Amino acid sequence: MLNAEWVNIGFIRKPHGLQGYLRVQSLSDVPDRFTDLNQISIEFQDGHRETHDIETCRPDRDTLLMKFKGIDTPEEVARLRGAYLQVPLTQAAPLPEGTFYVFEMIGSKVVSEEEEAIGVVREVISMPANDIIVVDTPAGELLVPAIQDIVLKISPEEERIVIRLIPGLIV
Repeated sequence: MLNAEWVNIGFIRKPHGLQGYLRVQSLSDVPDRFTDLNQISIEFQDGHRETHDIETCRPDRDTLLMKFKGIDTPEEVARLRGAYLQVPLTQAAPLPEGTFYVFEMIGSKVVSEEEEAIGVVREVISMPANDIIVVDTPAGELLVPAIQDIVLKISPEEERIVIRLIPGLIV
């Protein structure tokens, strides 16, 4: 399991307008997650991190429009594109019983329903239809669709995921 200190709650998609606004895709299931935030950490694709004060944030269709203090042009926003908005794990929204954060699957052992070892979860990719669990196996990378017919049980506390091997899943 990944020992995460930070939790991704949003993804910066692109600049919006001419005054330094940016369009953010929320990754949180909590509708008002961004309402009370005054400050946010940004993790860039190269791994470096910055902290910014939030000037304003409001919903706009299926995304959020956010503005940081001191960032006032589309050019300044453009360098933030593709970065993740994060909060410390200690500020993560509490989860209902029986649920978990996606990052808790990283490093879990993947086994078949017959208890055959398959590999270890490297990452989880968020896709429009369903998430994809990327598993490192001795034969290479395995992409497992995170759907109920295939992923039978996820146990973060045991660091274990049970999947059904359907024809064509493993080549």
